[in-house]
Amino acid sequence: MKDIKKYLYVINYPVYERDLCMMEMRTLFDDTPEDKVLISEREFNPSNSPFIKRRLEILYEKDTFEEILRELEKAQIRMEGFKAEYLRLESGNIPYEERLKSVREIGLRVIGFPSMTAPKIRLGITKYREKWLFGICVNNDYRWKEHDNKPCTYSNSLGIRTAKAIVNIATMGNPETRVVDACCGVGTTLIEGLSAGYDICGYELSPKTTANAKENLRYFGLEERVVNQDMNEIGEEYDVSILDIPYGIFSHTTKELQLEMIETARRISKRMIMVTFEGLDDLILKAGFKITERCSVGKGNFIREVLICE
Repeated sequence: MKDIKKYLYVINYPVYERDLCMMEMRTLFDDTPEDKVLISEREFNPSNSPFIKRRLEILYEKDTFEEILRELEKAQIRMEGFKAEYLRLESGNIPYEERLKSVREIGLRVIGFPSMTAPKIRLGITKYREKWLFGICVNNDYRWKEHDNKPCTYSNSLGIRTAKAIVNIATMGNPETRVVDACCGVGTTLIEGLSAGYDICGYELSPKTTANAKENLRYFGLEERVVNQDMNEIGEEYDVSILDIPYGIFSHTTKELQLEMIETARRISKRMIMVTFEGLDDLILKAGFKITERCSVGKGNFIREVLICE
């Protein structure tokens, strides 16, 4: 087998999260999918994104399926517990019978016993833009969906899909990026960040909410990286801050207090990811940030804006 140089990502999203997905893809890959497919030289864990269904590490890229088979015959691949799968894409799919045949032919050229129910490794074959692609497939395990069952939650908390995307946008997929969720609430973003291996911590003004956040983190076996402290008293510096501040519809937070929070984010971080229900552009600009990108996410009248500020 040749060295892996490219990865094919299969993307999916509900219509109301399309813009958030595109923002995440641009941040992670400096590109956006076409026909819900994205090819990149960057390796990224599909389970760390709410939008990536699977990743194919491309080992062979050929004009015909027969060329793929010849490469496999030359390679004499030996593996136990494998499963061959056809990756169905948004466009360019081949007929069902041909898909079955391709999977069967791949399996016949691998030396070892397959496992249909509990494979140790998945081999993927697909046809994209008139090219046949073969490689190692990694699926999104969707274990993060269990985070919906955390012990403590609030009606206005971020959804876990939005939280996962925001963490990726904040870190740009780099686990060494130091992130602070300056008003972390019950820890929804912390859970998604820590479970994905990111360097993230949180601050929360309310003692009760801080206790709830710690309970949620303990429930999932994660480090209780949340401090009961006013964010305006934060002394450390971070690479990026996430700011989902209290809004007028949920609290009596004034514009003056909102500006103070944004100014603190400016003081402690180089970048800020702002989540807001209401227009705060004037405060963001006044604090010295520049809004470089924005998107809306939500259904019906329940719309949030996500802004990247630098």
